[in-house]
Amino acid sequence: MALFGKKKKPETRPPKPTMKSILTAFLATQAAIFLLLLAGLSLAGTAVAFIATMPLFLVFSPVLVPAGITTTLLATGLAASGGSGVTALTIIMWIYK
Repeated sequence: MALFGKKKKPETRPPKPTMKSILTAFLATQAAIFLLLLAGLSLAGTAVAFIATMPLFLVFSPVLVPAGITTTLLATGLAASGGSGVTALTIIMWIYK
């Protein structure tokens, strides 16, 4: 039935998800979960390493090489956890897009 002379548009349904899209979403979700776990483990390990090496900073403060190596390792751990976390969040946002 047309109201005021206008035709009614037929209803269109969204396309059904394909096996490829389901598999892609599943694998991307698994990758995001793994990367979030990796980011958490890296962050926790870095925090423990920082707490454990704090006395080394105090005792060996005149010796710059161990302090430089320790600082480099801590910075690398923080960068790895941050990078994994950002990658995981990017994947999650891509899934929901």
